[in-house]
Amino acid sequence: MEQLASTAEVDLVDRDYPPGERDGSVADLSFGAEEREERGRELRAAQALARRRRRQTILASAAAVFILALGGVSTWMFRELAVMRESQVVQLEYENAVLSRLLRQEYQQRFDAAKVLPARQEVVAQSVRKILANRARYERLTKSMTMPWYFLAIIHGMEADFRFDAHLHNGDPLTARTVRVPAGRPVQGKPPFSWEESAMDAIALNRYDKWNDWSIAGMLVAWERHNGFGYRQYGIHSPYVWSCTDLYAKGRYVADGKFEANAESKQCGAVAMLKGLIATGLVSPPAGPK
Repeated sequence: MEQLASTAEVDLVDRDYPPGERDGSVADLSFGAEEREERGRELRAAQALARRRRRQTILASAAAVFILALGGVSTWMFRELAVMRESQVVQLEYENAVLSRLLRQEYQQRFDAAKVLPARQEVVAQSVRKILANRARYERLTKSMTMPWYFLAIIHGMEADFRFDAHLHNGDPLTARTVRVPAGRPVQGKPPFSWEESAMDAIALNRYDKWNDWSIAGMLVAWERHNGFGYRQYGIHSPYVWSCTDLYAKGRYVADGKFEANAESKQCGAVAMLKGLIATGLVSPPAGPK
C-alpha cells in the first residue's frame, strides 16, 4: 500500500504545470502553489488512510489467528473438562450407590431392632385400623404403580392424619392450593381438588412413581427423604420415621426450619405403623428393588 501511495505521489507531481508554461503572471504562480499544497494535503490524507487500513487488516488477521488458536485451546479445555466432569459423575454415582447401600443397611438394622413403646401401642393400633379401613381407596390410586398401597397410606397418616379433605403434600385444605411447603400445589387444575388429584400430584412431585425400591429399607429411605434429613445434624432419629418406637425420645421441628430439642412428637411414626401392618399378616414388603 505504501508503494502504491508513493507511485500516486509521483504521478500527481508530474502532472503539475511548470510555473513558466502559463501566462507568467503572479496570480498563476500563486494558484499553482495553492493547488500543489491542496493536492499534497489530499495525498498525505490518502497515505494516512492507507496506513490505517493496512494496520487494521494486520490487526484483524492477527485477531483471527488468535481466535482460531484460542478456539483450539478452548476446544481442548472443554474436552478435558468434559472428561473430568464425566469422571466426577462416575465417582459421584459410585459414592451415592455406596451411600445408598450403607443407608439401606442402617435402616434395615434399625428397623429390625426397633420396638414399639408399650405406652404407644394403642395409638399405633388406631392408625393401622384407619389404614385398613381405607385400603381399597389407596389400592385404586396405586394399582398402575409399583408403589405399595400401604406406603401411600402411611404418608397420608403422617401428612394429613388420614383425612381425605386435605392435601397429601402437607395436610392443607383441598379447597385451595397448598400454602405451606410445598406451596402452590397442585399447579394444574382449579380448586377445590379431589383427594385423588392432590395425591397424584404429590406422588409425581416426589417421584414416587419412578421409585423402585419398596423393600423395608427402601421405604424408610423414601420416608425420611420426604420429611427431610435435617434431624441427622442434631444426632437424633427422625420422628417422622421412628416416633412411637424406642429409637426416638424427643426433639422435633415445630415449624419449617425451626427445631426444638425438647419438643416431643406425639405422632405415630412410619416404622411403628409399618410394624403394626406387618403384624396383621396383610402386608409383606419385598426383599429388594423391583
